[in-house]
Amino acid sequence: MREAAVVQPLPLRSGSQKRQRVKSLQIAMTPEEFIVVRERAAASGLSPSSYGRAVLLGAAGPRARRSPPLNAELLAHAVAQLNKAGSNLNQIARVLNAGQAVGSREAVEALSATRAAVVQILDLVGRKDRR
Repeated sequence: MREAAVVQPLPLRSGSQKRQRVKSLQIAMTPEEFIVVRERAAASGLSPSSYGRAVLLGAAGPRARRSPPLNAELLAHAVAQLNKAGSNLNQIARVLNAGQAVGSREAVEALSATRAAVVQILDLVGRKDRR
């Protein structure tokens, strides 16, 4: 009698192991050169690896995402606005939990301020609003 060949299933691979980029290139740099490369990568909106591929190969790769450079001052201002709006919402929730009435105008203003701050932050970081 003939024995049937046993076929072993291929092991499942994680997302990172499915990637086709298995070779790496190591480049020696001075600390100053490395700072320049990081700054140029950030200015182009790419990670240092994607930036290196773009410079060496002419394309950053199909999955490279460009992110807009962040204006830290504007982002800090938007986060401060969000914190203030969140504080207002917390005060409204505290009054409601105590069984007291809250004016609808104050609640709507607090919610509008929160929404505006969130939209501003999403815009600064290059994300779209998912309404």
